[in-house]
Amino acid sequence: MELSKERIESLRELLAPANRKIVIVAHTNPDGDAVGSSLAWAEVLRGMGHEVTCIVLNKYPYFLDWMPDIREVVIFRFAPERALEAIRGADIVFCLDFNSLSRLEALSDALAENTAARRVLIDHHLSPDGGFDLQFSYPQSSSTCFLLYCIIEQLCGTEVITRKMA
Repeated sequence: MELSKERIESLRELLAPANRKIVIVAHTNPDGDAVGSSLAWAEVLRGMGHEVTCIVLNKYPYFLDWMPDIREVVIFRFAPERALEAIRGADIVFCLDFNSLSRLEALSDALAENTAARRVLIDHHLSPDGGFDLQFSYPQSSSTCFLLYCIIEQLCGTEVITRKMA
């Protein structure tokens, strides 16, 4: 899959300053693609020196409990203040595995209120809405996890991918 070199460079510039506060959000009723891509991307970003919080609206399925660091994911329905505080303080918000901010239900308003945060979409679904500053929208990708792998490969090289991320 051929990714836009211009978008990769824009992402590189966005992530260049150290110690950015980053939030990764995934869609309601998160599945393995949403949770897996969020956790792997968080690990990459932490490796770059950023502070990262992963947020989902509601609990992921029990059969994903084995994933490394899954207990660190903030579940909005169980910890709304923690989730809202992270979103309010975010410099960058990555939206993974969904194409419209409306899929975040109650979190949509909080994201809209943080007008300083840059919003980046990484997704494989059709017809993304226009609420993002940078979009990696590739419907031909089999999954967000595969798309994220391609982004990591071009942004950092595959040597940064650990067994934990995989």
